[in-house]
Amino acid sequence: MLELLQQDMQHFTELAIDTKQNVDYMPYVISTLHNRDLIDIGVQNLREALTLVPGVDLTVGMAGVKNPIFRGSNPYAFGQSKLIIDGMQVNDQIFGGYNQYLEMPVDIIHRIEVVRGPGSLLHHVNGFAGTIHVITKANRDDGKEVKNEIFAVAGVDDQMMVGLVKSIALDVASFTADIYYQENEASLPVGADRYGNQGETDQSLENYQIGLNYTHGGFSAKARVSDNKSGVSYGQAFSLSEDPGDFLDVVNNSFEINYETKLTQSLEFEISLGYLDEVRELQNKVVPDGAMVMMMGVPVMLVDGRYFLVDYKEQSFTQRLQIEYEINDHHKLILGGEFVQADITNNNAAISDDGLLSTTDFNLFSIEKRDVKTYYLEDLYDYSDTTSFQFGFKYSDYSDEEGQSAYRVAMVHRLDDSNILKAMYSQAYREPSFREQYLNAQSFFQPNEILDVEKVDAYELAYIYKLGHREFFKINAFLLNNNDQIDAQNVNRTFINSDNNQLNGYEIEYETSFYQRDVFGINLSLIKGQNVIDKLSNTSEVLCRIYYRNKITDNWSASSLLKYSSDKKRINIDVRDEVGAYVLLDLSANYSGFGESTKVSFSLKNVFDKQHEFPSPNMTYLGDFEQYGRTWMLRVSMGF
Repeated sequence: MLELLQQDMQHFTELAIDTKQNVDYMPYVISTLHNRDLIDIGVQNLREALTLVPGVDLTVGMAGVKNPIFRGSNPYAFGQSKLIIDGMQVNDQIFGGYNQYLEMPVDIIHRIEVVRGPGSLLHHVNGFAGTIHVITKANRDDGKEVKNEIFAVAGVDDQMMVGLVKSIALDVASFTADIYYQENEASLPVGADRYGNQGETDQSLENYQIGLNYTHGGFSAKARVSDNKSGVSYGQAFSLSEDPGDFLDVVNNSFEINYETKLTQSLEFEISLGYLDEVRELQNKVVPDGAMVMMMGVPVMLVDGRYFLVDYKEQSFTQRLQIEYEINDHHKLILGGEFVQADITNNNAAISDDGLLSTTDFNLFSIEKRDVKTYYLEDLYDYSDTTSFQFGFKYSDYSDEEGQSAYRVAMVHRLDDSNILKAMYSQAYREPSFREQYLNAQSFFQPNEILDVEKVDAYELAYIYKLGHREFFKINAFLLNNNDQIDAQNVNRTFINSDNNQLNGYEIEYETSFYQRDVFGINLSLIKGQNVIDKLSNTSEVLCRIYYRNKITDNWSASSLLKYSSDKKRINIDVRDEVGAYVLLDLSANYSGFGESTKVSFSLKNVFDKQHEFPSPNMTYLGDFEQYGRTWMLRVSMGF
């Protein structure tokens, strides 16, 4: 059994590939989403794919930023989960989030592996509520050749996307790449904001990414460039903009070189150097013409309104060393250290009260540097042929916060080839983001420099019954004790360590085939407890996803996807009615022909045009954030 576990833990990307490496033996609660399945049911991007994972919900924040919520844990923070793309962590320092990557199309993704709960499949990553591992087609890890492919997508609101995946095989090395470009002119209606304005919000998008990978023996180099330019949606300060020229542009560049080698039969050594930057530019009219604002305690009318401008850049350098020592066939130790130096290199912000004729400039943040040193130890021990244990320890030393430590203990027990039991206890911590702690600007939510680190103790039990390759039943129960939670859901709208709270629930997954050419699946999540001051707010207690795929002929297949989310409660100081529950149905048809590598798919989403909404924060908009009605999407892909 330890052989299975060690092979799984060796690299997070070596999961669910063949019978020797099986995700079910990992000491975590994991969901795996495959490209072929996502394409068949009409999923367009990473954001949509994550909504299929048990216990994962979405919220909408300032400027329309989407935020995945795991098991109801703090729906008002961006850094609760980590996003790893081809082994590179891409969360930023400003918010702790990764919203700009959620529009990544599934057309370039080979597989998505989601850890629900604290922990990560990478030893050095400190996932708080969950971790998302994206393995792209250009960086696929199953030993199979990267296939050359081009693809295109069209849809409502002038949606257009084109892209390709390309591989060049060299004598002793390999080079792969992916690239895509997409745009749309989407908008959504919204009711009155706190100034009384209502109308259409700008949800438009212009987005591209380029990923490059080079491998030669134990050496590898990876890079990804991303640009995500969008409208300001519901506004940086939760007010509807009067200027159609307002925008938010986020550019990211990431790079990592890695070398690993086997020093002896039992000792492996790995070193990596990484770089991540983010350039963020914003223009947003946050106060409309003629509105009254308080300035130094005195009400003042802004005849030309007020603009908020940002010109920001952060960069992080990362060094990591790791040693894996196999004591014997039943025992393995992993020891490592990761060192991150994060700096703000462009810290500019401004306001303009005269229609951008002049500006008042200031520093966006009161801090410009954060260093983090993390040390970790993991012990994998095989007690018997059927039972294995994982012991983990992690310690992080921050330049601006107290050091934090976390422990993890897990057991995996295989009753037989079909029945697997797991028991896990884990701790995790999340440092405050720059925005929560050090923002200088006047904003709807105010920062707080004396915030403590957010912490969680998690208890999880899981049972897996494997009926076959695509037939299984999984159930897990969890209890989360969140301590010193960071949010600004109070009358002063200031970030504080508001409360200790407890969440509990269970998640069920079932998949089977009625006959050889179809797949039926369902997952159900139930969440109870509190996430903000004795309330379970901004979170659906019940989430259910049901899908069915049927290969009608050798060329034709059809699928359906039914999504249910129960109503969402408000925080205590918000007296509005609850946000209503909704049921959505998506239908897709797929044709494979014109050669075995060509596929055409058509999807109709929200078939019955059901209105559904995400909650707006208290004291921002009178109503909530209405989402898209019926839409359609046409996708074409072809190998070359």
